[in-house]
Amino acid sequence: MPNGISCAYFAGKNLIYGQKEKNVFKEGIAGIQTTRTIDSAAQAGILKIPHANTLTKITGTIKKCLYPLIILSGAYNTIKSEDKVKTGCQQASGIASMYAFEKVAEKGLNFIDKNLRSTNTVKNNKKLSASLYILKGISFVCASLAGYDLGSKIAGKSVDKIRNKNEIINSPDIETEKNNNENADKSSDSQKENTFEDFV
Repeated sequence: MPNGISCAYFAGKNLIYGQKEKNVFKEGIAGIQTTRTIDSAAQAGILKIPHANTLTKITGTIKKCLYPLIILSGAYNTIKSEDKVKTGCQQASGIASMYAFEKVAEKGLNFIDKNLRSTNTVKNNKKLSASLYILKGISFVCASLAGYDLGSKIAGKSVDKIRNKNEIINSPDIETEKNNNENADKSSDSQKENTFEDFV
């Protein structure tokens, strides 16, 4: 069952930024996450909707489109960017890192959730059970955001370092530049002397 807290957060975030950036892929992500939010609420008994089982099947199918849309959204941002190389590296690294963090978080949180819910303390306490559900959703969101942020920053700094090194390698040698300046000065003095002699 999808976590309604994390799904609702990503639905809202992608809808806002999708409209702001005119990114149709983020709007598609928002649509999928909204469906997952409704499905989660229906499975938890918070919402009573007709044909709930059909919705669950549809949600499971369209979830497969989620990461392809995220990749397409990153490609779209890269195309629109002025610095396509740096943005492309940041998007690719950020998405890959986000995916890795989400998978690790999902396994870890499911393991913790399963073990805690098997205890009588959680079973007999609805408020504690709801709190656990909310914390699980928030933790997943934090892991996802941290993964993307880390991957994006590493890629951005790496591109900057490579560019700085290339600038140093391709920059003219200081001594050579000094010699060129001295030769230019000598040439200028020589031209002045010749001009004076011609005048005399």
